[in-house]
Amino acid sequence: MRKRILSVILTAAMTATMLAGCGGKEAQPQGNGADGTGGEVSSSDDNSYTMFMRNTYVNWIEELKWYDAAEENTGIHVEYVEGPDDFNDVYAEIDQRIISQTLPDAVMTKLAQTNVYGPQGAFADLAPYIKKYAPNLQKYIDENPDYAALVTDENGAIYGLVKESPIFIDYVAYRADHLEKAGVDPASIKTVNDFTEAMRTLKAFYSQENPNYYPLDGRENPIRFAAWFGCPSNISAEESNGVYIDHQKDGSLDIMDENAYTMVETMKTWYDEGLINPEFAANTRTEGDWEAAMINGNATFAYEYYNRAEWFMVNGGKDADPDYQMGVLDMFQDENGNILKGTSCCKYKEDCVTAVNAQCSEEKIKTILTFIDYFYTEEGLTLANYGVEGESFKTESDGSKTFIVDYATEEATPEGEKRWSFLSDRFTVCRPVDNEAFFAWNSPLIAEAAERLNKEENILEAYNIKYTVEQTEELSNLVATVFDAEIAGIVSFVTGNKEFNADTWKAFQDEMNSLGLSRIEEIQLEAYHATFGN
Repeated sequence: MRKRILSVILTAAMTATMLAGCGGKEAQPQGNGADGTGGEVSSSDDNSYTMFMRNTYVNWIEELKWYDAAEENTGIHVEYVEGPDDFNDVYAEIDQRIISQTLPDAVMTKLAQTNVYGPQGAFADLAPYIKKYAPNLQKYIDENPDYAALVTDENGAIYGLVKESPIFIDYVAYRADHLEKAGVDPASIKTVNDFTEAMRTLKAFYSQENPNYYPLDGRENPIRFAAWFGCPSNISAEESNGVYIDHQKDGSLDIMDENAYTMVETMKTWYDEGLINPEFAANTRTEGDWEAAMINGNATFAYEYYNRAEWFMVNGGKDADPDYQMGVLDMFQDENGNILKGTSCCKYKEDCVTAVNAQCSEEKIKTILTFIDYFYTEEGLTLANYGVEGESFKTESDGSKTFIVDYATEEATPEGEKRWSFLSDRFTVCRPVDNEAFFAWNSPLIAEAAERLNKEENILEAYNIKYTVEQTEELSNLVATVFDAEIAGIVSFVTGNKEFNADTWKAFQDEMNSLGLSRIEEIQLEAYHATFGN
């Protein structure tokens, strides 16, 4: 409902703007300025532009040596307008800036917003300007039909440019010193059953002296193990299973898959035997509590973001225990030796989209696209992924590139100081990502794990699916209800608050369908076909 009301308000606001005639003119002061002080929204310099962005990203950008080099190489300066830190607050402010007509030249937004506000006149259609001023970006669009399908509407308009993301899977991080002392060989942990047995050994070894010890711990949503059982949400031309939208990776689960029952059954065993932290299993575990447990020796395993094993090493682990050493397990296998693929993030990050104020002159749009286009050139790609040759990397005799600056040293640079950093999961500018470079720019522990695990045969592909405004609105209401109900229901089974057997599980499945799960799957499949044309 809120989106419909806002749409009506926007229509009136956009009509007033268009009647004022914004065609080829520079943006004029409109009420409060980009900084909220009444100043101009747009930069008047043809070699610069203003951009609204999440404040944390702005702070990171200002520390990057390679970004400074990019501005020097292009002769274009971006003046950032800092928004809130919370993503939802960032997008809410976009809503308000559109209504009050205080958009800077460009904004960090999300695809759903560009789909709504672009056709209403808030954001410029970039398609003709890309053809005219951004040949390298145009080449990328032409060579990547999945990207073209995502950013282009039915009329051929492009209202937002989506950032590429490194392809992640979560890793099973573990205390290597714990396993060694308890006599558990990490190479012996191949299946989930092996993992359970290893946790039983660890529990028996450590819990006698430490009643607060639980082998497996984590934060927030504990229902994150579906990939280990072969039952994550999924989609194809033939079917859609589970809540896939926004949960291709985190929280991915298809409760209708027969293996989902096995997952819950196994998690209940972990809970009953004290193998999983009870607060984590009950979905009441905070991130801070989990981190403290991992650092202080109250847990051994965590299934988490790819670099968490290193994070514990440098954020108190060694201080708490001189023997502290983290490791990363191999991918789990099923009982037949088949790799259980990990859920991954999408290639294109739909909540990090660059859109351009429709009031910008053509010259200003040219400036914005020229800067972005630079990062689709070989020089720009090398700069963003490796830095400057001789300063941050060298080229080997075989043509490969090797970093010559130390990851730990650079990333430990005090806040506010310039550094070499190539963490492409952060939003700096819309550009392609070199996954090999991204994971190489990590500690030896994580770089080795990435080289070992981040292989095509280990990763479930995640699809960027384009939804209509109507589909987005319907899904947002359904998913908010169904996903939370799924998690709450499974937590109740695992913790024993609700009896778990075949009959109660079937009733749970039926309840989720009645809440809208089957409708979610239906919409997802329709959108998949519309996006990929099959």
